[in-house]
Amino acid sequence: MADIALQVIWPDQERARTSLLERVAPWCKEQWAAGRRLELEIRLHEDAKTDRQRKYYHGVVLKTIALQARPNDQQFPLKVWKEHFRAEYLGWKTVTSRNPLTGKKVRRRERVSTEQLGVKGYSQLIDRVSAFAASELGVTFPASFEQWERMQVDPDTGEIIGGVLG
Repeated sequence: MADIALQVIWPDQERARTSLLERVAPWCKEQWAAGRRLELEIRLHEDAKTDRQRKYYHGVVLKTIALQARPNDQQFPLKVWKEHFRAEYLGWKTVTSRNPLTGKKVRRRERVSTEQLGVKGYSQLIDRVSAFAASELGVTFPASFEQWERMQVDPDTGEIIGGVLG
């Protein structure tokens, strides 16, 4: 039921109040009348933007690269490109922990995850990967992040499924 959802962004207190009264409350009443249960999650806008960036990165950037890029006349799946760019642009960090059996400190390398990126970091990753793919692999992307945010997209995958929203 992911397609039955309401998302609002509240940049200030007054617009939050108006939105609650004019959009959220009526929508909730409709859902309850239809016999649905609701769950409310409120979070910082920056966190939500990172989620949208993640969907764009996977649903548009990596997917387009996997479909169009042919280095040395070979095609690779999205998963391979994701790992390549993660290693290339995010790198590794050293993690120190204690072995519970010996008590000795143990150091190991751990690849940095995109899950650890904030809005700025994710934006930089998207820009770097997109620039490399366009200049070195000849990839043409269907939409920038700003254009994509105004389009109809699959809420789970981020893939473009329709035109620009009105």
